[in-house]
Amino acid sequence: MARRLFSRSIYVRTIAQLTLAILVVFLVLSLVYYANVSRNSMLQQANKLLNAAQVISSAIAINLNADGDIENPQVNSFVNFTARSSGAIVWIINFRGEIILQTGLPAVVRERLERSERGYFVLPDDYLPAKRSGTSGMTEGGDFSGLLADSGAYWLSAAYPVPTGNFGYRGEIQLHMQMQDGNFSAFLMTNGLIVSFLVAFAIALLINGIISRNITRPLRLLSEAAEKVTRGDLSARVALPGASPDKPRPHGLVTDDLTVLVETMNSMLDKLANQERDRKDFISSVSHDLRTPITTIRGFVEGMLDGTIPPDRAPHYLEIVKQEVLRLQTLVNTMFEGTVLESAQKVNQTVFDINQVIKEDIIGLESLLAEKRLDVQTEFMGDDNGRLLVLGDREAISRVVYNIVSNAIRYTPADGIIALTTRKSARHKEIEVVVDDSGPGIPEQEYPYIFDRFYKVDKSRTSKGSGLGLYICRTILAAHGQKIRVARSDLGGARFIFTLQSP
Repeated sequence: MARRLFSRSIYVRTIAQLTLAILVVFLVLSLVYYANVSRNSMLQQANKLLNAAQVISSAIAINLNADGDIENPQVNSFVNFTARSSGAIVWIINFRGEIILQTGLPAVVRERLERSERGYFVLPDDYLPAKRSGTSGMTEGGDFSGLLADSGAYWLSAAYPVPTGNFGYRGEIQLHMQMQDGNFSAFLMTNGLIVSFLVAFAIALLINGIISRNITRPLRLLSEAAEKVTRGDLSARVALPGASPDKPRPHGLVTDDLTVLVETMNSMLDKLANQERDRKDFISSVSHDLRTPITTIRGFVEGMLDGTIPPDRAPHYLEIVKQEVLRLQTLVNTMFEGTVLESAQKVNQTVFDINQVIKEDIIGLESLLAEKRLDVQTEFMGDDNGRLLVLGDREAISRVVYNIVSNAIRYTPADGIIALTTRKSARHKEIEVVVDDSGPGIPEQEYPYIFDRFYKVDKSRTSKGSGLGLYICRTILAAHGQKIRVARSDLGGARFIFTLQSP
């Protein structure tokens, strides 16, 4: 239950995090869009006001007399029409700074301005930007240099001078537009972005759910498999949907790494299952190997103690007891050596002659070879003195050769052949040692497991070895950074090939 809740919490967290990411992205994009739209809208409004001011100034120029008054009353209608169409208030200002015509004057402006002798409101030079800008108009946003500050609103203003010819400053046209109190939420509502967001968000949630499920499904399956393993079920495997033993597991864009993790988990479980199987086989093998000599020793010792074995026959049976004890000692030493080699970190590397090592090991096994009348054939590559120098731990490599050759002797029938070859490898600064025999060989399906600890090809032949010899060979060579492999020999039996580094 805890693991199920855990896997669900991962799914929920993944959905929540991706949803939050979508919200953040949408908010950022909306803010950027809002800023761009607001800026562009402001520029368009400013150009619109400036164009309107220019049109009005052209009309005013021919109707403004030397005293700064408008002679044609029809100008009022034109100015009012322009004010309504632009949505702004219009001020017509003469050269004295008097507002001689206006379509609206906010109360905060009336309070700050003084009147001229003729009764018009007068703008100080600080509020006459066209007088300073020359013949070109100008626009600005804000409170118009503080004149409209007390209104509490944001204003967009445009000013355009009345054309003068050569008569100097004749006045200017000002348009002031109060901008709407817009905010981000109102912007979203008025521009239809809320609907767009809801549609996009619904689609994103659907995609989120699919992606999150693809991501968390392998994790859930891994959790369930791990729970089974903790209960001792080593047959548990993680099976992704759409996968089968006959075809590779699917590798999607999103779940690629998780699929690799699942495959790694399954591979690890396979190895654990194999190790458990090998452990049981080893216990069975060792139990037999230990039971037989112990039973023999016990029987002979009890026979000598209770008088069943005559005293004159005691030396003979004591010799048998000695051989059985030596057999037990060999078995224990082999197991201990496998454990020590597995934990070893360094090797004492020297340069030595591999051909000489092989010859010495053959001499050491001469009695076993003679017992089965085996023919040993050698084909050594070497220099003028017959030497082939390699780099490694001489004693450890000698153990490798000894184990492989003794293994070949064990399974090669009487009058058979064992062939040893040293040759140059296809790789630079590497040589190969090849051991062939004419025995029954090893089934090809057993090749991947032959070097595993405690592994035996023939499970019924438990009396022949502990299943550690080839494992020790692989461990020693791995410590040297070298490899060993098995193949079918031309002699009909097994072929073992291992590599060594040349100096």
